[in-house]
Amino acid sequence: MLNTDNPFDVNNRAYQRFLTLTSDHFEVVGWDNATTGRPTMILIDLGSRDAVSLALLDTAEDRRPQALLAATTTAALSLHGPIPGRAAAADYALHLAMHDADIAATTPVALHHPNQPHISPDEWLSIPAEIAAAARTSTLDSTAVALVLLDHDRSQLTVVGPLASISQAEAWQPAADGWPPVDRLLLAVQPPRTPDRIEPDPFRLRATARLVWPLLP
Repeated sequence: MLNTDNPFDVNNRAYQRFLTLTSDHFEVVGWDNATTGRPTMILIDLGSRDAVSLALLDTAEDRRPQALLAATTTAALSLHGPIPGRAAAADYALHLAMHDADIAATTPVALHHPNQPHISPDEWLSIPAEIAAAARTSTLDSTAVALVLLDHDRSQLTVVGPLASISQAEAWQPAADGWPPVDRLLLAVQPPRTPDRIEPDPFRLRATARLVWPLLP
């Protein structure tokens, strides 16, 4: 009987790259284990014909919903997402910076699910004190909204969302135990622009190396 605990995702990007690299140097004989359903393979050296067998155990994916939080030169915040995975959210920073010359800083942020009232300590994101002090909202011009909880004293924030309406965002309350005093900011959740809709600006691209917060992880 097939054991489906911890299924192996054959679309995992590391696994796919592993297959590409190994096929360049080895003859690969592979099959799915009848009990676990996970890939098993034999790698045969093309020169010596020595072989080694591999049983692959599990996969892990960077696909937790994230958003890219951006601040302009006047500390107006904007939120772009959801984006599957922190690395993908960080990559989007370059596209956003090339499109909007007012962007001064960006950082990926995890999106706390509104159905979960408890926010763990590791969901708080540290930001520069000058941005925490001056942060302000921008126009709510999207159907999706996120709630930013901003702790000025500790220069940190966390983001809850997306929520379907402003009223839902205003009504959302966290579990109160151990919470610091926070300001509540509402931000529109802007869907990411596809790269082919953004015309790269080479001067803006060079300028991104000087941005803080940081633009890149």
